[in-house]
Amino acid sequence: MKRLRQIRNFMAVGSMVFVLFWSLPGFGNTLDSEKYSRVIWNYLETLCAFGPRNPGSEGYRETLDLIRKMGEKYADQVVEQPFSVRTSMSTSVDMVNLELRFEGTQGGAPILIGAHFDTRPFADEDPDPANWSEPILGANDGGSGTAILLGLAQYLNQHPVARPVHLVFFDGEDFGAKDSGLKLLGSTYYAEQLVKEEREKWPYWVLVIDMVGDKDLEIFKEFYSLKGSASFLDRIYRVAEDQGIQSLNEKMKYTIYDDHYPFHRMGIPSTVLIDFDYPYWHTLQDTLDKCSIKSMFSIFSVVVKTIEDL
Repeated sequence: MKRLRQIRNFMAVGSMVFVLFWSLPGFGNTLDSEKYSRVIWNYLETLCAFGPRNPGSEGYRETLDLIRKMGEKYADQVVEQPFSVRTSMSTSVDMVNLELRFEGTQGGAPILIGAHFDTRPFADEDPDPANWSEPILGANDGGSGTAILLGLAQYLNQHPVARPVHLVFFDGEDFGAKDSGLKLLGSTYYAEQLVKEEREKWPYWVLVIDMVGDKDLEIFKEFYSLKGSASFLDRIYRVAEDQGIQSLNEKMKYTIYDDHYPFHRMGIPSTVLIDFDYPYWHTLQDTLDKCSIKSMFSIFSVVVKTIEDL
């Protein structure tokens, strides 16, 4: 009950967030920027109101229903990719990737934009050991990327781009304990199925969005992204510079095994945008009040402009 009251309080002050946001220079100059900022933030509020969204939870089921509903409303095609993960000799967990496909106006190999919608089943980085077995809310870690992809679904329905775009909501990115090997489950399964297809059907580029909603957003260039997709990464950073967005740092800082990695391993140009310095990562403090509409819209606007120019 306490957590639900906190969520309601965060939602109640949402209007204050928008007032502050639109008073910032460089934002709120067009109807679309105001519209899509509200769209993205409303999705994040909804996801957080569902509670933790780890596989098997009620919040997980509600999230799947939301993605399906928005896919049916906005996408040209909704593809479900169910799979099962064995967690022990006698136990397995059913999971599913959801893919919203947009045909584009000129055809060609698709751009795959992905985010994981699941949240971690246990807060194993929480400063209080008593919380280590509790599932996290995942406002930023799981929530921010999912909200941006849902916003992109609405945008692409109304503003088609040249290339096909596949928005993929990956399951099981944050499922397993440390050193269990039970991570990146949805993206790994997706990549394994892709290997069976002709190379002409492989993505032109894979972009993964993860933990981009924190208030002190700073995204460094990641090693595998730089190694396998330097030209795409440079394009993103040029767009950010043109838009006056300063949260993308030109330096390379981390090597991260995120949902882009299975595609990088296949030789597909693959990029992750992630702020891995988020102090509330895998803790119960990863809540809505730690997130920023400015941060989320900045990434949304960079992604939109980047894919429009491809």
